[in-house]
Amino acid sequence: MKKISNRKIIKEIIYNDLLKIRMLRYVIVPIIFLTIFYTVLEIKISTLVKNLNQSIANRKGEHTALERFVLQSLLVAVLTELNGFIFTGVVQYIYRNTAKSTFKGFISLSPKNFSTIGGGEIQTIIDRKSKSASELIEVFLTSLLPICLKLLFALIAVIKNMGGLAGFIMFVCVSCYATVTILIAQWRSNIRRELNNSENRSSNKLQDGLNNHETIVSFGTTDLEVDEYDHFLKINASNSNRLWRALYILNLSQRAIFLLQSFFIIYAGISGILSQNMSSNQLIYLMSITSTVTINLSNLGYLYTRYTQAIINARSTYDTMLDIKKENNKFKITEFKESIKFNNLSFGYESRQIFNKINLEIYKGEKVAIIGKNGSGKSTLLKLLLKFDEDYKGSILIDDIDIKKIKDEFYRNLLGYIPQNTFLFNESVKYNIKYGSFGISDEDIFALCKEFGLYDVFMNLENGFDTNVGERGRLLSGGEKQKILLMRTMLRNKEIMALDEPTAALDKESEKKILEIILQQEDRTVLMIIHNLELINKFDKIIYIDENNIEVYKNDIEGQKKFSTNLQYFLSYKLGK
Repeated sequence: MKKISNRKIIKEIIYNDLLKIRMLRYVIVPIIFLTIFYTVLEIKISTLVKNLNQSIANRKGEHTALERFVLQSLLVAVLTELNGFIFTGVVQYIYRNTAKSTFKGFISLSPKNFSTIGGGEIQTIIDRKSKSASELIEVFLTSLLPICLKLLFALIAVIKNMGGLAGFIMFVCVSCYATVTILIAQWRSNIRRELNNSENRSSNKLQDGLNNHETIVSFGTTDLEVDEYDHFLKINASNSNRLWRALYILNLSQRAIFLLQSFFIIYAGISGILSQNMSSNQLIYLMSITSTVTINLSNLGYLYTRYTQAIINARSTYDTMLDIKKENNKFKITEFKESIKFNNLSFGYESRQIFNKINLEIYKGEKVAIIGKNGSGKSTLLKLLLKFDEDYKGSILIDDIDIKKIKDEFYRNLLGYIPQNTFLFNESVKYNIKYGSFGISDEDIFALCKEFGLYDVFMNLENGFDTNVGERGRLLSGGEKQKILLMRTMLRNKEIMALDEPTAALDKESEKKILEIILQQEDRTVLMIIHNLELINKFDKIIYIDENNIEVYKNDIEGQKKFSTNLQYFLSYKLGK
């Protein structure tokens, strides 16, 4: 994958996160003018210090000189802090806007690409990208711009007051300082990159352990998991130590350069090398303006470190494969009219082939059972229909339109899906049932649950429908979680239902009752993976998946006869039971 340049990252951040937002454009211009104004005033303070010293020495006008010095210093302080006071709102807005857009980018990924990135890594990237965008803009506008202006005005002032040689010495020292700072900062950026990678790995390991808590406890591998996590922490600690020690080396180098600058200018002054011998007023002026330059140059090293860190953090988003599909010129469909077709569909992973040129047609309103042994591709068939993975050969058509050519927003509005794994949000039962169905009242939820005989099931929980289900639904049983997913999907009432063992955790009586309600609507098309073969006679069509291919049986006299003949074969061999 081609690396994006630092220049392009900065350009995109400034354009997308700053200039593209009208409100921020109106704020930035006054901030820049304010920065130029208080920078000029700050450099002139050194002249006021020189005048104050001369007034005190001459015992003439010292009160006026002192008043000017205090008032101008106070004005500079007020304007500097006012600049930050105004800009902090800009920074927070940029952070929020970037976090939202980055989250949207990841959540919009296809499930295939999303699964290639660890959940912990995604959280870290969102946080880093948000901070980097706000920090880059803050560094350039509130820190780097004032520093560059102060250095420029300081050089002009030194040349004007002390001659070209003094200005040349200052210029050389500033150049040396910048070179050393950049070299060491680049060294630190490489260390920072290694630290980021190790933190990503430790974050993924931590989340992996937390998500598999029950497995770890049941297998008694707590110490093993802790040791493995500690291994990643040791790498983090080593990289952090290297990062901080490099910073101390940078600080020492910067102080040495500042010391040499003062030495050479003062030596040139007292030796008569400058245009004129250095007076006490000029010495005071030099020390004052050197102090200003020193303070700002010391910040330059810190700012360059912030800049490189922000660039690295921003790059982690750009370098992560964000395969967000362009959806221009795609079809918008609002209803399912005729049929679903799988034409010469082939799909597989690097290790094995799942489907090999299968052909299948499902008509609107048909109820289709999907069976097969574990790992045969039952769930894969549904996921391909749902556009979770589009890396297949052949085509899948809805009303003779290739689903790859249909806008995701409209296509997924036709389908209801219950996955095999029941993951819930850490919210109430009611929230999880309502999820994805906007404008639905509580009464609608209660009525639906009563229709399926599940109202009392949820009301008997600790807080009824307001009961919190816990992270990933861990506070509920498998059956309770599955019932919530069923109600969520049925509440959406989509034309096509893709159900991956939606009743596997239910008792047979509940399973039978719920299935009858799901299948009773004539114009609803249902594709359902089942393991309970007693339910097969309730479906119009049976799809058996095995060895890269499918066998289709209709629920008519001929199909039942053919299926019954092979049933024992399915049970004993093909279904692996």
